[in-house]
Formats: sequence, structure tokens, C-alpha cells
Amino acid sequence: MSGSLRIHSPVLTFQWHRSVAEIGEAWDDCFGREAILRSHALHQAVENARLDHVETYYLTGRDSHDVACVVPCFAFKVSLVAVASPWLQRIVGRIRKVIPDFLTIRLFVVGSALSTGDDLLGIKNLADERLWSAKRLTTVFDEIRRQAKALGIGFMVIKEPGKATADILRARLGPRFFFVESLPATILKLPTKERGGYLAAINTRYRNKLKKRKAICAENGITWRVAANSSGHEATIYRLYQQVLDQADFVFERLNQDFFREVDRMLGEDAFYVLGTQPVEGTDRLVAFELVMCDRDRGTIHPIFSGFDYSHKRDTDIYFNLFYQVIEEAERRGFSRIHLGQTSYEIKAELGASRVPLYLGIHHRNPLMQRLLWLLRSSLFPVVAVPEREVFSIPPPPAKNARRAKPKPSETENAVK
Repeated sequence: MSGSLRIHSPVLTFQWHRSVAEIGEAWDDCFGREAILRSHALHQAVENARLDHVETYYLTGRDSHDVACVVPCFAFKVSLVAVASPWLQRIVGRIRKVIPDFLTIRLFVVGSALSTGDDLLGIKNLADERLWSAKRLTTVFDEIRRQAKALGIGFMVIKEPGKATADILRARLGPRFFFVESLPATILKLPTKERGGYLAAINTRYRNKLKKRKAICAENGITWRVAANSSGHEATIYRLYQQVLDQADFVFERLNQDFFREVDRMLGEDAFYVLGTQPVEGTDRLVAFELVMCDRDRGTIHPIFSGFDYSHKRDTDIYFNLFYQVIEEAERRGFSRIHLGQTSYEIKAELGASRVPLYLGIHHRNPLMQRLLWLLRSSLFPVVAVPEREVFSIPPPPAKNARRAKPKPSETENAVK
């Protein structure tokens, strides 16, 4: 908006959509175009993939001038102990051998069906209390609560806003929601080329670890390359991804094979893969991958989904080596930050990543259930400790949000036809 401030009507007219395709320019008006994990294209890919047990809904709110908000939501069947303490997960796991759906519920979630480590609140100028008073903002979430009730869902979650947004929501929504910490995200700020880049900036201890891990990987015959898409490898990529799910302590979403195809189709050059192969019986077998998505002009890349052959992972330091490759590619493309997501905190701390707190807004339609969730919050939503490591001898500079040119495709990029 340019010029003088336009005074918007506090009254919003709401409309629900079942497809992101029904929301045109209003999506970019509310989310912008630079953040790939908030992009229209990515959420069209999610919708096209038809993930199991995921039903997407999109709320638009229009005032007398234009669309004031776009708020994506989804209904989802989930374990209530998905991020609970391990001891509680073990107890519930035993009970589920007898009662399969024990503590499994349907949620109505405000946010992305993917683990993006961020909220998906397309509310224009949310921080401006002149535009978004407590009364006006409450009407948005009352409409979301109404939709959840119409679907027969009592439990509602605002998914993973950062601290600044969570503080706004907590202050303006009052007692309707209580907020707890979610699993934190991790960010690796890359040193500039003028300071020698990542390898030069890490201290001797971690540089020696890096060299040793790379040597072990090379001795096992694992080689790396960057590919523009998953073409020709979709089935293997999905199989490796499933191995990660089988080993994970926390499982948020379950992708399908179509998701990777749809990302290729919808995101194009805004995504790429790092692939690790190993010679087996005269052929190169794919043993690791990372799907990486690129912000269009914020300087951040997102290695968002991984896959490994676990028969090779433990003996080859393949996990560390995969992220070393991501770091090298990020530097080559001129990015300043890597959003390393949630979980595997020990490994990400060893890379030099720092913790970014995220939150969940919790609401249940039944006041007794709301009270019970509040009383059990420390067990259902435990605060996860993230280790800190003194990895850098030269501290990385603060990330800049200045606009930047779209990165050129990698010279090593090799899409399999």
C-alpha cells in the first residue's frame, strides 16, 4: 500500500474455498512471492498430491476494499502424542496394540500440511493494531472455529507461529487459545565469501570433523550431485523417505510418491535435489537425497525432506555429508541462510545452527477438554532442549532480507531425463 493509510472496514465477509486454485492474486497479496514455503505453487502441489487423511480448506476475508486475509487450514487425523514425551509415546504405543485409535483424533489446523517450521497466516499487516484490533482478529478465528464445528471437530491448532506472531495472537485472542512451545526450528547463518565462507569460518575442531566425515564417505564410494528434479528416481526417493519415517521419533505429515512429482511440476527451478549414490554390483544406487526449496529473493534455502538407506547411513556419516553438500550448494548459489527445520538437533548443532522458537495455539470447543489439555501441556507438548555448539571461529553475519537476483541453476545440476 502506498500513499496515505486506507482505513479498512472492521467488518469482514468470509468465504471458504476447497482448492487453492480458487484463490488468485489474493494469495500473493497476502503472502508475498518470495517465501517459497508460503507460495501458492507449493500448496497447489500439496493439494494435487492428495495426501492421505488431509482435507484442505482456505478462508478468505474481504473488507470493503479488498481481500484482507487468506488463512489456509486443513483437517487431519493425528496422534495426540505426536510430539509428546518419549515415555508417554511408549505407554500409548502399548495401549494401541489393543485399542488402535487410542488418543488419535481429528484436528483442524491453521497452517500448512507440511512441516515448514513457520506459520501460514496470510493476514495483511497483522502487527498493525489499528487494522487488526482484538475484535477484528477474533472474528477471523471465530469463523475458523465455526468451520471446525461444522466438520464435527472440537480440537483446533494454530500451527507454529514465531514468537512475535504468537505474542500478537496471545494478546488479541485472549483466553480462547493457550500457547505452548512446539519443536523449534533451526537456522544456519552462512558466513560471507569475504570472510572465507563456511569452511574457513568454522573452527579447527569442526573443520577436522568435516574432513574426516567426508573422507569416510568417499572411502565408501559415495558420490554427490545436484539434480533439478526427481525424474527417474521417484520410486527410490519415496522408498528412502519412508525409511526416515520408520526411524523418526516425531512424525508430522506422511508424503506420498505423487508429492515429489508435483513439486517438480509446480516449483520448477525453485527446488532442486542433492543426490548421493554408491556403486553396487556395477551400477550407481541412490542411497540418500535431500529435497531443497529456495526462497525467491530472501536469501534462504530450505532442505525440507530427506531420505536415507539406513544400511549405509551409520557407517558412512552420510547424514552429515548430505548437509555439507547442501551448505556448499547454498554458498555457490549465493544464499545467506539455511533453514534446517525441526528435529535431529544434535546434528544440526554440530553444523553451527541456532534455535528459533515456534509455538502452537491450542483450542478445544469443550471447556473441560480445554482445561485437561492445559493441565497436561507439559507432557503433551514438552519443551525440547536444543544443544549449542561453538562451531564458528568467525561469527556469521546477521542475515539480510534485501532483495536479490534469482540464483542461477547449478553448473552441477543434472536432471535425469
